[in-house]
Amino acid sequence: MLIASIGLNMDSTPVIIGAMLISPLMTPILGVGLSLAIFDFKLLRKSFKILAIQILASLIASTLYFYLSPISYASSEIVARTSPTIWDVLIAFVGGIAGIIGARKKETNNIVPGVAIATALMPPLCTVGYAIASANLKFIIGSSYLFLINCSFIVIATYIGVRLMMVKKHYFKDNEEDSKMRRILLLVAVLLMIPSFISATTLVRETLKKESLKKFISEQFQGYNILKKTYSKKTHTLKLTISGNYLTEEELDMISSKRGDYGLSDVSVQVSQLSDSEQLSKEELVEHFFQYIKDKEAKEKEKANKFDTESEEQ
Repeated sequence: MLIASIGLNMDSTPVIIGAMLISPLMTPILGVGLSLAIFDFKLLRKSFKILAIQILASLIASTLYFYLSPISYASSEIVARTSPTIWDVLIAFVGGIAGIIGARKKETNNIVPGVAIATALMPPLCTVGYAIASANLKFIIGSSYLFLINCSFIVIATYIGVRLMMVKKHYFKDNEEDSKMRRILLLVAVLLMIPSFISATTLVRETLKKESLKKFISEQFQGYNILKKTYSKKTHTLKLTISGNYLTEEELDMISSKRGDYGLSDVSVQVSQLSDSEQLSKEELVEHFFQYIKDKEAKEKEKANKFDTESEEQ
């Protein structure tokens, strides 16, 4: 738990992966799924008790760590655990299936460690600790939802896997209780998937819009230095600060009229033109200079990656 918290705090993927490998959460979660499949309520209570203790200990440790840590900003690894989508549901479900297959095998295998990395149980739980320490309600809801998705769909996958592969018929209860259990699990799955579908749809739309904005800027302002670019999701406004040959109002209107070709009809474009550096303060000049260098490096990196891909295809 502390290892995962440190990895999230330092934005270190290798440390987070290490924390996933030694996470103790997978075993009681598999135990919950197994106990539901064979109607062993003694095992169910025991698994829930162990899981609850581990969750509580992880939350306390991670909250204390992030409360005391001098690094308080939300790293990219933390932010990544606050917006779960339908793909997280699929990962958890497939991971649960793989986990029960790995648990069934007697010989040593690398399935369970792989599942631990793929499903990533500990990082979202530690992200909840960060959110509590920083009093960020949005992060609390998002990371808690991701952890709930992971746990629930691993349990459901384990239930299905046990029923299909491992258990003899005499373990089962009568058809009425069996049907009731299946209906409950199906209801839980559907209720958990609905927000993830909405989140996935939003993510896809934002990604497509981001690509459209990028294409619009690169094609319509080709030959100009883009000193600053910002996009407001709330007002659907694209603000650009450019330098180069001066564009007249008619030319800007013509560029703006082409927004529909990029699927950006709802976006308003505001362009600030700089004919010389005297219009900028010292701070603004430095800011725009570094933004220009950053954009230039990004373009060169993109070209290099494209060249590497083309070389491999040849």
